[in-house]
Amino acid sequence: MYGSEFRFELRGKGIDFILNEAIAADMYQDIDDRMKPLVHACCETLVRYRQLSVGNIIMDGNILITGEFEVMLSQGLGQHFALDEKARLFRDAKHISDLLEVVMDKRSRELEKGKYQNPSPIGHTPNPSKIKKGLEKLGEQNTYRQHRSGLQKAGNYGQG
Repeated sequence: MYGSEFRFELRGKGIDFILNEAIAADMYQDIDDRMKPLVHACCETLVRYRQLSVGNIIMDGNILITGEFEVMLSQGLGQHFALDEKARLFRDAKHISDLLEVVMDKRSRELEKGKYQNPSPIGHTPNPSKIKKGLEKLGEQNTYRQHRSGLQKAGNYGQG
């Protein structure tokens, strides 16, 4: 198991959802799309209680060694929630955990069958000659603009 699955951290006036890096690397688009509304709902609830949090981590979710899911609020924060609101928050967190377990199980099956290949961080290999030609053309355009109208301010290069 991955251990800590996710956490919600206070940042500025908002809340960030932080996902375990190993799970994030294995994420499937369809599961990510299903998780977004749950994460948003959790953030909307937690942001109302952010001033009562004693630390940066306002809520986190973990898989225990027993395979059970544990969700924890910042120390003492749970006492301020209405019972139905806390139940809804924990239910959404559990649903997020269930979706992340699908990711882990699916990826594990792919690895066992030898079907999984690490995704390339870049969808395609850039063509160096195209990049060089594009940069040369851009340089020529900027040089032409400078010669045509004398010295221009850097912010005006897009005009003309």
